[in-house]
Amino acid sequence: MIACGGGLADSGGDGGTDAAIDHNTPLDASMADVDTYQPIGTKCDPPDAAAPPVWTPSDAGASPRPPLSASLGGPTVTNPVFIPITFDGDDLRDPIEDFIASVGCSSWWNAIAPDYGINDAYSGTPVHLSQTAPTTIDDSQIAVLIRDDIKNNTLPAAVPNQTLYVIYYPDTTDITLDGEHSCQSFGGYHNEVSLGAGQSVPYAVIPRCTSGGLGEQDQITGTTSHELMEAVTDPFPMSNPAYLFPEPNGVAWALGGGGEIGDLCESNLDSFFTPTDYPFTVQRIWTNHTAYFAHDPCQPSQTTYFGAAPVLADTISYDIGFGPQTTMGVALALNASTTISLNLIADAAWTTPITVTVHDASHYQGGNTALNFNLSPAQGNVGDTLQLQITRIGTNTQIGMEPFVIRAQSQGISRSWWAVVGDP
Repeated sequence: MIACGGGLADSGGDGGTDAAIDHNTPLDASMADVDTYQPIGTKCDPPDAAAPPVWTPSDAGASPRPPLSASLGGPTVTNPVFIPITFDGDDLRDPIEDFIASVGCSSWWNAIAPDYGINDAYSGTPVHLSQTAPTTIDDSQIAVLIRDDIKNNTLPAAVPNQTLYVIYYPDTTDITLDGEHSCQSFGGYHNEVSLGAGQSVPYAVIPRCTSGGLGEQDQITGTTSHELMEAVTDPFPMSNPAYLFPEPNGVAWALGGGGEIGDLCESNLDSFFTPTDYPFTVQRIWTNHTAYFAHDPCQPSQTTYFGAAPVLADTISYDIGFGPQTTMGVALALNASTTISLNLIADAAWTTPITVTVHDASHYQGGNTALNFNLSPAQGNVGDTLQLQITRIGTNTQIGMEPFVIRAQSQGISRSWWAVVGDP
């Protein structure tokens, strides 16, 4: 399971690999006529302190709350050094390298990375490839390129728990991954390649996509921010995964488009933004300390967090490829109905009514309708309880559960809560 996502246009709902945009002033136009690029980011130096400890809860937290991202035990890149790789003729090489050199000590980075025991990051020497980028290339070929260029010293040698290679392709290159195409099914991804002798190295691949109102440069930095955070917290998703999924009782949140910490936030309507104190577009990313206390898990955030939290009392069995597991959900036989409660919550005063809609995620993702819903009432205030009747009319997935998403909307903000229906 390779981590994909970041940076495609909004598909009209929550989930999938797509993402909608909360976009400030584009940076591209202001640089169009500059002959000599002037960096706009503050270059990061190697950190002078050890990586922070992984954040762990110290009390009971809040209930209900979004799930935590849980490590499966693999390593992280605790002291990241990013190696940006571009092809000659790339007209965005300078801003790409400026972003890579400055993002790892930005306020955005420091709002997220310490949760996972990740230190400040900085850029190694950029690599400029003189060959012409291919018109088509598969991820398997990119892995060979990374491995061979390390062996022939075109790329600097990998340092365990430090080096992450980030390769940028022009818009003339179509990248394929498991039969899917760049800028159609995915906006970026990260993976790993074996160097032999038991050593693997992580890399990220950034296609050149434009969609959803983002300028080309903003699309690149937003997608890169997604992949950098996922790659340092889950550098070996194939062989030794780390932060690949939410904790077991929140696995439903991973069924909308991926379970890594960038995936969990990318479908929010305000996912991509330009911080007031950092001049590049980035994506809000899942943090455990805020989720644990029922604050907005997608950080950095300055908005009140609200949602419609379902009361789940049943244990659902499933298998998504890691063996039999269980999660909390709604146990429901085919052609049967049941009613659950939805509690309207917020982490601060919120007086505006909240409108709630519920969606069959399997249907949204292209499958047949498996679940019907009847919500009464469909609007309420914080502290109210709504009643959701669920009828199971079909079965789509082979994993033992049908996902659904509960969307709470108010004041132009939308927040989602994920759950599943499974066999009794």
